[in-house]
Amino acid sequence: MNDENLVPQAHVITVEEASKGGRASGEARRAKKTARQIAEMLDSLAVTGKNKELLDQLGIPDDDKTQQTVRLLALHKKAITGDVRAIRLWLEITGEAPTQKVEVYAADDKTREAYERAAAAIRGSGKKK
Repeated sequence: MNDENLVPQAHVITVEEASKGGRASGEARRAKKTARQIAEMLDSLAVTGKNKELLDQLGIPDDDKTQQTVRLLALHKKAITGDVRAIRLWLEITGEAPTQKVEVYAADDKTREAYERAAAAIRGSGKKK
């Protein structure tokens, strides 16, 4: 442990120390925002070379010829070859992924108990009588 970095409990942070911390926090926050903005900028860059030729052949409008379109095309190619992970991601992106969670609201105790028995049977943990 580095005792030099420990602040005694009786120590009160000065305005100068708080200000330094605030400035450092703000700089870190701006750097993260900048990284996100750079990623968005790279996504929207125009496509050149072979990728542009491919998008031209596919009839993609000029406004949609972006790096993001190229990535989606690559994902689509993987999905149609049967890559299960690519298919799942494609379905998530397009909003067609199967529902992962089912919520059931029971109006009374009998209905809730019946649901719980059915759910246990489906899971394979149902009790045989």
